[in-house]
Amino acid sequence: MIIDLEFNNMREITESYPSFYEENPEVLEYKCPNEIIEIGAIKLSRTMKELARFKVYVKPSIYKVLNPKICEMTGIKEEDLKEGVSFKEALEGLAGFVEEDSIICSWAKDDIAELIRNADYHNCSSMDWLKEYIDLQEYCTKVLAEKKSISLKNALNRLRVKVFEQELHDALNDAVYTAEVFRRIYNDRAVKSFIIKDIINMPSIMIRDYKDFTLEESKTELKCPKCGYEIDLEYPLKLFKWRFIGLGNCERCNSKILQKVVVKQTLAGDKVYINNNRLLNDKEYIELVDRFNHNKLID
Repeated sequence: MIIDLEFNNMREITESYPSFYEENPEVLEYKCPNEIIEIGAIKLSRTMKELARFKVYVKPSIYKVLNPKICEMTGIKEEDLKEGVSFKEALEGLAGFVEEDSIICSWAKDDIAELIRNADYHNCSSMDWLKEYIDLQEYCTKVLAEKKSISLKNALNRLRVKVFEQELHDALNDAVYTAEVFRRIYNDRAVKSFIIKDIINMPSIMIRDYKDFTLEESKTELKCPKCGYEIDLEYPLKLFKWRFIGLGNCERCNSKILQKVVVKQTLAGDKVYINNNRLLNDKEYIELVDRFNHNKLID
């Protein structure tokens, strides 16, 4: 079964309401930064045939303001949410939609992490239907041999699935599109290695505030992807938004290397370092050195 969620959050809210935090200081203390406002799901059989669909709007109870950026991205309006149900009702409806032996899937781990975090916030104790999980973004990235995590939109384009732009960022539509991607690259044997059973301890929450964060370099690993030789960075790891980037050269095989380190948090609160090193050609290396030195975003 594939789940997709839409959230309301206060990210960049001061662009629309400059005095928002002065008027609502309590928001800074909330333990649920992304409030679920829509749940969509599609149930598939073992042969990838569609069995049923589920969609519900969730009436907000955490944030009083619907961020205009969220409205613009999702098309969700205040009047849609007024017709919604409480989060507990929505979660109960989703739980009733799940089959006993369902494997829950989503595009990236964020949705499952936020579903659990919202459930904790609302004191919903029963999540025993969430037993096994597959991150379809991770699976698709691997199957399509992409160098970095592929977006749903890019996966649809890559697989030549006809997409109506206005339909994206609707929870049910995104679940349906995700199902179509999964259906086209599904391999029963390959997918088994992507099943996660220890959901609480999987790295799922992106760290966005690095103000008081200290990078533990002992948890980073830099080996040449070509020959496996440990190398030193010519340009040591530096933070670019939500990831650390470094550049170096392998003395053994003379390969130029980009090191990317993303730090994620588990639902249990532990920090996990995800290392991704890739080879660069001379032109790419020179371009990235320039971006590195001028603090320009590096993907």
